[in-house]
Amino acid sequence: MSSPKLGVTLYSFTPDFHAGRYTVEQLIAKAAELDMGPGLELIGFQSVRDFPRVTDEFASRFRRLVEEHGFEPSCLAINADLAIRSDRFLTDDEHADYLGTQIQAAAKLGFPVVRSQATASPAVVERLLPLAERLDVRIGAEIHSASTIESPWVLELRELYDRLDSPYLGWIPDFGASTRGISPGVFETYRGKGVSEELLAAVAERWDELHTREFEAGEEIGRLIELCHRHGAGDHAVNLAVFAVGIHGHQDPQAWREILPDVVHVHGKFFAIDEDGRDPVVPFEVLLPILADGGYTGFVSSEYEGWHWDSTADCFDMVVRQQALCRRVLAGVGQN
Repeated sequence: MSSPKLGVTLYSFTPDFHAGRYTVEQLIAKAAELDMGPGLELIGFQSVRDFPRVTDEFASRFRRLVEEHGFEPSCLAINADLAIRSDRFLTDDEHADYLGTQIQAAAKLGFPVVRSQATASPAVVERLLPLAERLDVRIGAEIHSASTIESPWVLELRELYDRLDSPYLGWIPDFGASTRGISPGVFETYRGKGVSEELLAAVAERWDELHTREFEAGEEIGRLIELCHRHGAGDHAVNLAVFAVGIHGHQDPQAWREILPDVVHVHGKFFAIDEDGRDPVVPFEVLLPILADGGYTGFVSSEYEGWHWDSTADCFDMVVRQQALCRRVLAGVGQN
């Protein structure tokens, strides 16, 4: 049986990059040294100076680096920012132009897929399709927690995809949308910051309750912030609420099967791998076989995001552990 290919997004190493310990070039070399390929993903605005403007010199150097280190460009994450003006949101035409320049940058760098976001409306996506087809770059809308395949914006795009029936429009599932619970590391970190056991228990209970129903993420994050403040969380209230609701999702992993034919890339989101090589909240042993059974042979980018709260973890070690877990799971799938 064919199976997904592994890769990594440089976003996993954000703390090392922001601290100046590694340049983009050094991150690529380090990821190659640790055998994290063959797929390589990066975020345009994070990793490319002056993005979406890409010089011929940078493009040539990047393509040479990728080839030298045995990588294959998998996905360029682009931003669908609507509020880059101070006075109003972008119009559809302005938004299409803004995203179009980023798609052109992806093509110049050799990326076959771009990661788009929920704020790219169906009208804007339809405007972008001719450009994507001409440049041979597929547009993947990321379904990120707390969204699901039944979220209103996703349903609107699904209708558009059905109408246009183009292989250049698809989805990027984010595994953080299908978790078993809130990462233990979140509770450990905020326990260390003085957050009460009573509040941590209340946050866990609220998350469990959300698992039973549909909800609007912004509203629930707001309610959880209020709950945290009532329990004296102070400056920790916002982050605790966002980490709980915003990146630990509730979608049944089996639901991804509905959109698998249109999946163009996957974010293998995770927050920690324990000493026994297990993920406490992301069910890779369920998610990866679903991809393989559905015939997905594209890339799964390891996307470590536990650094948001755990400043002591080694980001590189975490990705190495996660990829070892993925290889074990996929090897088991191949034997069935």
